[in-house]
Amino acid sequence: MINKKYCPNCESGKRKLILDVSGEKDTYLDYLNSKGYLDIDYKNIVRQYWQCEGCGLVYRSPVLDKNEKEILYEYFRDVEFRGENRQEYFNRITSYPRQESENYEKCRFLEKYIPETGTLLDVGCGAGVFIYAFKNYFQKWEVLGIEPTEGFAEFAEKEGIKVDYGYLTENTYDKTFNLISLIHVLEHVDSPKPMLSLLKKYLGSKSLLYIESPSVKDIDYLPSSHDRFMSQHDVIFSESFLQNCLRESGYEIAASEDFISARKRNNVRILAKLL
Repeated sequence: MINKKYCPNCESGKRKLILDVSGEKDTYLDYLNSKGYLDIDYKNIVRQYWQCEGCGLVYRSPVLDKNEKEILYEYFRDVEFRGENRQEYFNRITSYPRQESENYEKCRFLEKYIPETGTLLDVGCGAGVFIYAFKNYFQKWEVLGIEPTEGFAEFAEKEGIKVDYGYLTENTYDKTFNLISLIHVLEHVDSPKPMLSLLKKYLGSKSLLYIESPSVKDIDYLPSSHDRFMSQHDVIFSESFLQNCLRESGYEIAASEDFISARKRNNVRILAKLL
């Protein structure tokens, strides 16, 4: 694990403590340790969330190093940990009535801003549950996902969803998309700006970027034992921070809001386009 004494966004050392989770369990690390994938005695490590007094980013210290993160994302979707296999998960999420579905709620939000037809790239798409809902809602759109967890691409193909296996890089595609979605992905990276810079390559002049992420409002809303404050989340965003970060990265804000999801979680979502 790596201690963070400076903000990963602006490198300022001025910060204030806003959440201490040192006494809380981390079920992700408990599982990985029990299976022999990791050996992190986290119970003896001070684990805290700090808010940068320069840019406002809330970041965790310590965070998993690159190798530890790769292990986490290789195994954290195991059936033994999740209590359901990929098919059971997919069936459960996609069977919610539309009025109870977070994915259809996203579609209703996007409906006000996107054209009748286009191309979607969902980055970090998991099992493809958002793509599935999107394709059913916007039937004239072409949809594609990219996901670094091995096996999801093969699974998604069986459900009629095209998913590429791997991480998005500058060389992954030779085309742009009308809409790129980044749903509960950005909080897993150390600093958002490199990802936002990369995505610009795949956006056209009239394209839109949809970002959704946990909100800092959950720090006062959820108990410190909640899994939103465990080792998989490097940062937590406020609406104002994400807005500023996007503007500094060459984007214009088209729509933005803090909202409470169907699962009663505080989220931030922003729709942006290139300047």
